[in-house]
Amino acid sequence: MTDRPNHPASSSASTSLYGSFRTLLGQRNFALFFTATTASTLGSAVVPVALTFALLTLKYSATTIGFVLAAQTAPTIVLMLAGGVIGDRWPRRRLMMGSDILRCVSQIVLATLLAIGHPPLAALLAMAACVGVGNAFYAPAEGGLIPQVAGADHLKEANSVLSITGSLSAILGPSLGGLLVASGKAPLAIGVDALSYALSATCLSLMRIPAYEPTPSASFITDLKLGWKEFRQHRWLQLITAQYGLLNLVAFAPFFVLGPVLFASLPNGARLWGLVASATGVGGMVGGLFILRLRFLRPLVAFELAAALLATPLVLLAFHAPVLPVAVGSAIFGASLAVLNVTVQTTIQERIPADVLSRVNAMFSVVSQGLGPIGFALCGPIAHLVGPRSSLVIGSGAIVASAVVLLTSRYIRLLKSGPVPGAATG
Repeated sequence: MTDRPNHPASSSASTSLYGSFRTLLGQRNFALFFTATTASTLGSAVVPVALTFALLTLKYSATTIGFVLAAQTAPTIVLMLAGGVIGDRWPRRRLMMGSDILRCVSQIVLATLLAIGHPPLAALLAMAACVGVGNAFYAPAEGGLIPQVAGADHLKEANSVLSITGSLSAILGPSLGGLLVASGKAPLAIGVDALSYALSATCLSLMRIPAYEPTPSASFITDLKLGWKEFRQHRWLQLITAQYGLLNLVAFAPFFVLGPVLFASLPNGARLWGLVASATGVGGMVGGLFILRLRFLRPLVAFELAAALLATPLVLLAFHAPVLPVAVGSAIFGASLAVLNVTVQTTIQERIPADVLSRVNAMFSVVSQGLGPIGFALCGPIAHLVGPRSSLVIGSGAIVASAVVLLTSRYIRLLKSGPVPGAATG
């Protein structure tokens, strides 16, 4: 398979962080979009630590926690393709607003249930699933809206700035979540997330963008087939998508499930894990700054090197490392994740036409995140069978092996950065 012609690009970008912020935030629509995404990201960053340790405090098992996390991820995977088709058919801003409202209501209900007492598992799964449904329709629309609100000349900078602020939220959110749990206020942490979705919906409602004119199509299935046809034209995208799915299975799920479980047995475990999770955000800021200042001639080579580094905190957790080295490993994890996300999102936005961008984003997300629910659900049983630390060692080995294998592919090694004619930036 072949991609559209590559265009040469410089190895570094001269735009400074301050200049990028000033230029982008000077645009009203991007400023509102930025505020919306920052608010919801910060609120969501509070929840994982707060909810996980709240459930542990209520004597739920690691397996149950994995099921709750899987219940949020599974609807996202199942409905993401529909979200992509609808995101290319309907006004993306309004679709995001509706998703925010659904997630806001579900988190209000969850916070109330936690405040009342010991929520039944069915209720926890239902509320998690509602958030997952909102995510399924929000994410493809968001990915399709970024080129429209940022403009072709600032696409990579917009992705980098959003990544940096997301990382800042990842610093503040887990620490706040840990403190709230330690003080017995886990329901308040969930309420903060609900408020963030309300603020996001309000900001999106204030945006003023041109009326959306989708390409006419015969049916939902026709739209889906057109998106799949575009996805199939890019071998590099298929490889990266499959690898990202593996990373969700063997890196993200073990880190975010087994890490808290291992720390729960320590004095002040919730606070310590909050600090470790916050270090992920610190690393994410560093990675975002790094990718903002540089433009790699071969972006997917950088992607693979960053992917290999995701194994760092898993290895440290597996070999009983003290809290400080684990926090450093968590920072490396965050920096690597920032490079992965900015690189893949920018490359997709540079090379995929605007009228199918939400569908292709959805297909990437469905496959790349599809193993996430399986990973969350299996983390507890596998750790019980072979031990948490053996699970982490196996996962770290698979991460490094995937990066080495994909670096042998010419589709990964030879792809150059820069927009191509007819893509979303065109």
